[in-house]
Amino acid sequence: MIAFIVNPVAGGGRAYRKIPEIRRIMKKKLIDYKIFITKYAGHGKILARKAALSGFKVVVAVGGDGTVLEVVNGIKGTPAALGVIPVGTGNDFARFFHIPKKIEKAIDVLIMGNVKVIDAALINGILTFGNIASTGIASETAALAVRFKKFLSGIWAYLVALLNVLFRYKPYSVKIKMDGKEIKKDITIFAAGVLSYYAGGIKLLPGADPHDGCLDVMIVGRVNKLKILVLLPLVIFGKHVHLKSLVETYRTKKVEIEADKEIPITVDGEILYSSKIEIKVEENAIKLCTL
Repeated sequence: MIAFIVNPVAGGGRAYRKIPEIRRIMKKKLIDYKIFITKYAGHGKILARKAALSGFKVVVAVGGDGTVLEVVNGIKGTPAALGVIPVGTGNDFARFFHIPKKIEKAIDVLIMGNVKVIDAALINGILTFGNIASTGIASETAALAVRFKKFLSGIWAYLVALLNVLFRYKPYSVKIKMDGKEIKKDITIFAAGVLSYYAGGIKLLPGADPHDGCLDVMIVGRVNKLKILVLLPLVIFGKHVHLKSLVETYRTKKVEIEADKEIPITVDGEILYSSKIEIKVEENAIKLCTL
């Protein structure tokens, strides 16, 4: 049995509009299913848990990365596997695992029964499927990009937001702890995760691997605005990590950040605010229906 958790506002309402197509395809394939529609933020977690504990073998997030985040936290500790139908704005999780955008092909992935176990991350106690947690200019850009998503899709909303944030951004002064050492730094960009993509296709952590039991960490310290503009096209294609003079990369089990004020943290499509951030890998945390 398959449970579909639909976020009706995901993708500007696109997820809700796909319900008739999901019904038609499931009827054609003669597979038992049920559709649940979320009504408020956090409802996806509740619905996903109820479905998993009611015997549904696959619980599917129909929406974007934020919907997947809720469903993952709902099925944690249950026998259910995660499925994804990517109809959100960014869809970075689905992009990493090559989950098709076409509804019928995405459903075929669920039906094939090819389940892989992947790592995730705990970020301030929240289980995430591990796309990327970020702070600095990246998170401020993500917060602003919400406004532009009404007019622009995917990576374009983030690029326009970045240009707006770029000239007013002031680096955060933070302490970063990992592997028994402490780094004091003014950061322009900080990112950590077990997958590669961010903001609708930007390859922020190109070396990330959800099977190696580690977080990939990337740090850009204080740099001038011109260097950020030079860095941007390289980041999109994951080539920025070769600029050792600007970009520091690490691989670790856990990383902690402390700031003297609350700072925005982007976590799988959601924005949190905290002065202390703890990110640690959780190995073999999620069962995923994938290719």
